[in-house]
Amino acid sequence: MDGMFADIIQVLIGGTTTGLLYALLLLGVLIVFQVSGTINFAYGQVGMAAALGCWALYARVGLPVPLAVTLALITGAVLSAMIERLAMRRVSAAQPGLDVVVTLGIFLFITTAMELLVDADSHSFLALGTNTGISVGGVSVNVSDAVVVIVSTIAVLGVWYFWNRTAVGLSARASASSATIASAAGVDVPRLKTAIWAVSGLIVAVVAILAASRLAVDPFYMTSLLIKAFVAGMIGGLNRFWTPLLIAVALGIYESFVVYSLGASAAVPAVFALVIVALGLTPQRLVDERKEARA
Repeated sequence: MDGMFADIIQVLIGGTTTGLLYALLLLGVLIVFQVSGTINFAYGQVGMAAALGCWALYARVGLPVPLAVTLALITGAVLSAMIERLAMRRVSAAQPGLDVVVTLGIFLFITTAMELLVDADSHSFLALGTNTGISVGGVSVNVSDAVVVIVSTIAVLGVWYFWNRTAVGLSARASASSATIASAAGVDVPRLKTAIWAVSGLIVAVVAILAASRLAVDPFYMTSLLIKAFVAGMIGGLNRFWTPLLIAVALGIYESFVVYSLGASAAVPAVFALVIVALGLTPQRLVDERKEARA
């Protein structure tokens, strides 16, 4: 295979895999927003707490890796459910913007707590297949790439089916449109919202573990990933499903080609150029979506 063509295919594979991680992360943001009307800025830190806690459990405490990973996934689900139950349920829809302040406060709390409980250093995480793979014609594909593709595909299709083809999913959408009507129809709206938040916590824990295996784990490593997921959500619309997720994948490919063409130092400016464009084009739509979701 021609060297340049092989490089392009390699960049495309890497960008698609990264974009699928962004999409999977955004998936949890979307389901919370669409059922609660809340943009959870502490979302990435829920995943960070799960992954950093996982590292501490197997590297310091000495727990078997499968047990540490299982406890991390449970931690993500429980922590996210607790945020909804103990904090967000007390935020009134009549106080727009308060949910942002609350989730930012939770962001700082989780970050400080993990720095105290573990540390503020960066640590190598489980490889999870990043060092194992095959090479064909100069193009390498590792097990981690395959895991990301499989997990992301199953999660997205599973949530879509749940959201559109099951009674519980339809109830969740109904409660987002009108909690009063949904309650009158017999839907336990508070419990349903808590369950959706728990699912989102499970999703972000999975993303955090997969991302840590490709990067490293520290108290802030999920922040940049969440920002990029938010960019895709702002451009595609948080009240939609497929459009923002596809934009998240495209963002990963875009970022990968920027790094390939201009170097790693150009990645952040290139992505934040999109942030500026997104903020310029979509702020009113974002406000409208929040009003509709919280109505």
